[in-house]
Amino acid sequence: MRIQRTTQEDRRFIIWSILPSLFAVVLVGGVPVLYTFILSLKDYQLIKPPGVYIGLENYSDLLMNNPRFIHALLFTILFAVGAVTIEIVIGFLVASVLADEEVTTRYSSFIRTLILIPFVVAPVVVSYTYKTLIYDVTFGYLNYFLQLVHLPVFDLSQGIYNAPIGILVMEVILRTPFVTLILFAGISSIDASIFDAGAIDGVSWWKRMYLLTLPIIKPIIVVAFAFRFMDALKMFDEIYVITGGGPGYITENASIFAVRYGFEYFRMGYAAASAFIFLIVVLVLIMSFLKWSKFEEGMA
Repeated sequence: MRIQRTTQEDRRFIIWSILPSLFAVVLVGGVPVLYTFILSLKDYQLIKPPGVYIGLENYSDLLMNNPRFIHALLFTILFAVGAVTIEIVIGFLVASVLADEEVTTRYSSFIRTLILIPFVVAPVVVSYTYKTLIYDVTFGYLNYFLQLVHLPVFDLSQGIYNAPIGILVMEVILRTPFVTLILFAGISSIDASIFDAGAIDGVSWWKRMYLLTLPIIKPIIVVAFAFRFMDALKMFDEIYVITGGGPGYITENASIFAVRYGFEYFRMGYAAASAFIFLIVVLVLIMSFLKWSKFEEGMA
């Protein structure tokens, strides 16, 4: 009876301990989502509230009659997949070099400090730096060196590829350090005897990375990809500062779309519906990715 009473008291203590955190999560996350969904069911004009209930008309119009929203969704997903994939590849290579015994002994601390610099700087500051000092047609360093070798200038406002490429390059440089540190920690945790056995068998550096390191740290790569993918999907600062979604709406992602319709066109109900659709898409993508990664582990 004493053991049962102690167990019940422990359960009560656990429940009461997590209640404040649970309340905070519901207050910060659940309430805004619920309010967004309610708002999405109305024709709510920011300049003349209150809104009129219209059911699912905002959703049907977004999915059936608004190619701009479909473009924003596709651009968001494709950009996130491309950026995070490049970051994982570069981050893995850099982390592998940092984890090398000789490099770790001599230069690891310096290199780790160096790669943290883009990560700790505010995205808005980095975005303005790239827009004015690097990408600017007249005063940018990039175009200065391009002109020195008689190559065409890089103009963010020209063509359908320049602006996405410019944002992609900046995003990779800004976020790769985060991935590198995660993968470096994973590689550093591998038992050195595994690599020693591979060296005795004459395994080259590339084969050691492919046959030994990658399979061992695959769960860590999955976690890094999932975190960065979710972060890249909700990117706003960089695009808003550099291109504002332009030229036209070529670089307009889901976040820019919702902000533009909500605070420039004052259609808050419409913007809320787009945000809620985007939330569902993100949840489906993340759940599908996690299920796929577990399936791959089971097959292995």
